[in-house]
Amino acid sequence: MRIKLLGAHQGENREARFMSILIDEHLVIDVGGLTGALSSDEQLRIGAVLLTHRHYDHIKDLPGLAHTRWQQMELPLYCIDDTRDAVQAHIFNDVLWPALREYQEGYYPVTYHHVEPGEAFNLLGYAILPVTVSHTVPAVGYLVERDGKSMFYTADTRIEERPLWIEQRPDLLIIETTMCSVYEDEANRFGHMTPLSLERVLRTFHARQGYYPRTVCVHMNPAHEEVIRREVAEVSDRLGADVSLGYEGMTLDL
Repeated sequence: MRIKLLGAHQGENREARFMSILIDEHLVIDVGGLTGALSSDEQLRIGAVLLTHRHYDHIKDLPGLAHTRWQQMELPLYCIDDTRDAVQAHIFNDVLWPALREYQEGYYPVTYHHVEPGEAFNLLGYAILPVTVSHTVPAVGYLVERDGKSMFYTADTRIEERPLWIEQRPDLLIIETTMCSVYEDEANRFGHMTPLSLERVLRTFHARQGYYPRTVCVHMNPAHEEVIRREVAEVSDRLGADVSLGYEGMTLDL
């Protein structure tokens, strides 16, 4: 698998985009920062989109992606029902953007496919397992596996004593680390993590599984990023593990 971070932040500016992950050029997880990172031809090569939850920074580019494709091919979205309901009510609603519920007049629809937490399915040659994560709205992370290699993306999540995803054994962990550690209480209240909670959850994972996966931190608030970078480097040293910050355009091979 070749995994590319199209967007790696909780915030946008000239150097940063909202979250979006591209796998092997045709499977996408979240579309916060997708359209500005891909050409129209690259957007047409996408076979399916997995959405983790309904927050704006993870779905922002859905209208633009649909617009690129709507005269040529459908846009398949895989998500939990709460996410689907929000997307249909607030984006594809014939008010902000065409609803695109069915093929008509030369325009292809957005198609919705139900994702059930804990129930694995096959998609585009990958084994996909959605796992419930703790956030301020219903959300799932995704384990993506192919050819004996796997990646788990937590999506947005707060620290838990024993998160469900630590039962998985990924080769690569992409995990949110939104705020620096002085904001630990605020981060937890908003359903996010800091380097302090990152270290705690990685130690919990190691106690359960006996190893530290390569860990890439994403969803950084740009205003906190330099402090987060220093704190994550300290976590990496204390654990003796490969823990680093992701960035736009970062490519990870499994």
